[in-house]
Amino acid sequence: MSNSANVDSVDAIRLFAAAVAKFREEARLSLTMMDAQLRQILFWLERDRPGFWKHEIENCMREVAEARVRLHQCRMRRVGDFRPSCIEEVKDLEKSRNDVEFAQKQVPNVKRWFGEATHEAEEYRGRAAQLTQAVERDLPRLMALLAFTIDRLEAYAAVSSPSGVPEAARMQQISAELEEFLKSAQQDDRM
Repeated sequence: MSNSANVDSVDAIRLFAAAVAKFREEARLSLTMMDAQLRQILFWLERDRPGFWKHEIENCMREVAEARVRLHQCRMRRVGDFRPSCIEEVKDLEKSRNDVEFAQKQVPNVKRWFGEATHEAEEYRGRAAQLTQAVERDLPRLMALLAFTIDRLEAYAAVSSPSGVPEAARMQQISAELEEFLKSAQQDDRM
């Protein structure tokens, strides 16, 4: 292994640092948006849908009652000896009963889906916490390390011996500073 870093361009490190900063902001925004959408879905399943289906059941029961009245009125009508078949009214009553049955089945479905969605939300939050930790803790440290590296490389490039070769003592000082910076970053991780 050689002792040189073989750095060709400090600008490449700057571009990488800018890309890291952009990724950090996009990741923060994405995590925030996902959390907001998740809360909205859970709210919808927990608060909105049960009330909606309760109201829908009431509406359907009202429609059944109205369909029964229309069917009864139809059966009571007579024109001479002719009794109407009341096919439309029977179909309306059957449809209304089916609607009630469907709406009543949705109440336990909503409860089941809320339970499953809550479980999946907790799974997501557990996994997203790792990314959040990286975005909030590790990326700022990486950016600080990159800034420190750029600073040290520029200082190193500015100092050279009369022969045009950087001084060995200055190189050792920069290496020691970089190692000290890395050790302090590792100690911060442990706390």
